[in-house]
Amino acid sequence: MPVLAWKCLYPVGIHFVLSQLVSYLGLYFLVQRTGADMSAYYQHVLMLTGLTGILAAVPCILLYRGDFSRRKETGILYPAADRHLPVPEILGFLVIGAFLGQYGNILVGLFQQYLNPEAYQETQSLISEGKSIWSLIFWMGIAAPFAEEVIFRWLVFLRMRDNMRVITAALFSGLTFGIYHMNLLQGVYATIMGLLFALILEWRGNLFASVFLHMGANIWSLLVSDVMLYMLDHTGATSVIALNLFLVFAGTYGIWRCYKNYQKRGCTRLI
Repeated sequence: MPVLAWKCLYPVGIHFVLSQLVSYLGLYFLVQRTGADMSAYYQHVLMLTGLTGILAAVPCILLYRGDFSRRKETGILYPAADRHLPVPEILGFLVIGAFLGQYGNILVGLFQQYLNPEAYQETQSLISEGKSIWSLIFWMGIAAPFAEEVIFRWLVFLRMRDNMRVITAALFSGLTFGIYHMNLLQGVYATIMGLLFALILEWRGNLFASVFLHMGANIWSLLVSDVMLYMLDHTGATSVIALNLFLVFAGTYGIWRCYKNYQKRGCTRLI
């Protein structure tokens, strides 16, 4: 068990060490060396966080390639794996991610009085203040989800799955993802999303399924307030209701299709 825990968790340690190193260098060059206050650091922390993820993803991708070769050699992978996602399916996973992100936030919001949201909201305001929506989408909606999926799903979850039941591995990897956020409100949300991303990744059998799910959830979380307000002002409440119904139907149908296809192929492993 200690060996398994180490094997599953040291990729998270790679990200943690790099995040501390990048944060220290950022503080040194942006604050200590220039004599500026902490606001100068917060102006760049979004980029520093994204760079940390990109740097951590490189060795973790190499680790996954080693895992994949080992799984092929031991015969636990289905030989006719489908490793490509067509464009319509990519769009579908973005929509499913938006559905999960929107209703995951609503679910967590029901209990926010117990989750101390003030600290998280204050930090997020400092990080996002003055940033363009395109900058937020790139760093928070594309770079961060890709890096987190490489670490927490491609390595942590799949390594756990090699040694335990899928649902157990999904739960523990989701908890790991939530704890790593080190914030109660965000941690609860990340645990729920990490569990769902891992299950859908397994059901679809394609690495990039969870990447596009995560991107869809993050990008929609950045856009949803403005989109809903714009629709209310220009097209009325009916269009907002229709959009929400579409997300619910498309999201649940897409998840159901993934699970049914998983059952159809005999629950064999593709990743």
